[in-house]
Amino acid sequence: MKRREWLALPLAGALAAQQSAVHLIAHRGGVVDARRPENSSAAIQAAIEQGYWMIEVDVWRTRDGHPILQHDATFQRYYGDPRRVEEMTWDEIRTLRTGPGNLAPIDFEQACALAAGKLRLMLDVKGSRHPDDFYEKIEASLTRHNLLRSAYTLGADRMKPHFWGKLWMSTSRQGLREAVERGERVDLHYILFELGSVLDGEAMELCRRHRVTPVAAINTFRYDMAKVDHWQGAEADIRRLLALGVRHFQIDSIYSKYFPR
Repeated sequence: MKRREWLALPLAGALAAQQSAVHLIAHRGGVVDARRPENSSAAIQAAIEQGYWMIEVDVWRTRDGHPILQHDATFQRYYGDPRRVEEMTWDEIRTLRTGPGNLAPIDFEQACALAAGKLRLMLDVKGSRHPDDFYEKIEASLTRHNLLRSAYTLGADRMKPHFWGKLWMSTSRQGLREAVERGERVDLHYILFELGSVLDGEAMELCRRHRVTPVAAINTFRYDMAKVDHWQGAEADIRRLLALGVRHFQIDSIYSKYFPR
């Protein structure tokens, strides 16, 4: 899609706008490997270079109310620091460096600047009961970089008070049915987000009937939890879902080889 067409995408008809191409959403902030940590500038840049359509980013609130990219509640895994995100200020956090790559954490504004005109964003806001001004900062960054109207967010129930009518809300199959019963214009507000192992023909028919985009999640940790070989499980689910007509996938980047590009 050309940039001016992407900028003109209305807040409706996401399904109609995508005919047959597969649209990949890179889980945990981009292309993640031994050199590129989750939610890092390097992971985002690699997603851009490899032609991803969207990246899913994890957003935490610092002690001083700053939105930053980080998946875990602490900085132990990548930075070797056991402190919790909510206990530290942004000025303290920005001095950390990753084990792989010697990279600094990035804030949500930086992520938006990197993605602008190149990638869309799916938001997974961590924690709960954030003050309104935290969500206002997220919205301001999205708006500043022309990313708001095309963004997805996980967790419609929690995000709805802040972003209703501004971006796309993920919901479950049951949540979608309930929204239809409430009389909501689901085609203007929702995506269906389900595990790749769960999304089936019934879900596809529900989405077709109400013009809602189905998004399948293909994530390694889900197969590990189910004690299934993740390579075999992911490949089988992807083949089945492509045959069903699914065209939007949130994936760990290691599975990109299973998709036509």
